[in-house]
Amino acid sequence: MPTVPEDAANLLRIGAALCGAATALLIFSLVIWTARDIAARTRDRMLRLGAVLLVLLVPVVGLVVYLLLRPRETIAERYERALIEEILTREVSAAALARARARPAAGEAPPQ
Repeated sequence: MPTVPEDAANLLRIGAALCGAATALLIFSLVIWTARDIAARTRDRMLRLGAVLLVLLVPVVGLVVYLLLRPRETIAERYERALIEEILTREVSAAALARARARPAAGEAPPQ
C-alpha cells in the first residue's frame, strides 16, 4: 500500500490548519456582524442573544435564518421616521387651522 511522503503530509496538515483558521475567522466575523446588526435593530437582550447563538451554532444556515427574521428597520430609522411623521402631522394640522381661520363663518361677510 503506497504511503504519502512526509513532505506531502506536512503540506496537507498546514493546508488543513489554514483552512480551519479561515473557517474560524469567517464564523467569528459572522457572529460579530450579527451582534452589531441586531444591536442596531432592537433593545431586547433575549433576541440579541438568540440571534448571536443561532449564527454561532449553525453558521451559514443561522445567518440566512437571521437575515430572514431580523427586524426590518434599525432603531435610528424608526426614530427618524417617527420624527418625520410628527413634523408632517403638525404641518398638516397647522395648515388646516390656518384655512379654518381664513374662511368666514356661516352668515358672516367675508373680510374686506
